[in-house]
Amino acid sequence: MKRIYLLLVIIMVVIAACSKKENTNPSSEIQIVSLTATANPVMAYDTTVITVVATGNNLQYGWVANHGKIKGGGTTIKYSACQSCIGLNTITCKVFNETGEISDTIMIRVTPWHNIK
Repeated sequence: MKRIYLLLVIIMVVIAACSKKENTNPSSEIQIVSLTATANPVMAYDTTVITVVATGNNLQYGWVANHGKIKGGGTTIKYSACQSCIGLNTITCKVFNETGEISDTIMIRVTPWHNIK
């Protein structure tokens, strides 16, 4: 009988030692350090370069703008907007990997383009 209890204790210890801990906050392994633009405000039809600095392993990036155009990908994109996008525009960067995702936004003010003569 003692051998059975001893065997059960050993099995329970081995199972506990081999079980993988669940990460209760997957995105805690990813952090966005900064999200910056080279120009803000930007005149319509002009561009600004937006860069994200993030920490984590095997990071991937996704970008979305509520108005205007995004060119490029990864950690740096070019953002431009036309006359119909004048005002405050939101650009969102999503950083993700196998552990989760995190996002941040930057507001870019687009001002009217003026034809200087």
